[in-house]
Amino acid sequence: MALFPQAALAGGGSSNCTANKCSVGVADFPGGTISVDVDVSGSGTGVFVVSGPNNFKCSGSFPASGGVRSYVCRNAPAGVYAASVSGPSGPSAVGLRW
Repeated sequence: MALFPQAALAGGGSSNCTANKCSVGVADFPGGTISVDVDVSGSGTGVFVVSGPNNFKCSGSFPASGGVRSYVCRNAPAGVYAASVSGPSGPSAVGLRW
């Protein structure tokens, strides 16, 4: 399992969790395209959800094995965002960046 490093980004945030569920919140997203990075452990399926202003929602599922995966959510309005990921077992990690 690869956990996200603390790195300088244009904007965003990340969380590394010991449990099979993990979440992160970010403020000041300027709008446009936001990327979500996810990682879970175990075999089976992981699920991510990104939510923001004006009922914006971006979600998907992915194979739990295989390491960190990145997805793009387009046409996201400016504002505060939350992202979560869940998988078959811990640890897990989720990040938002732009």
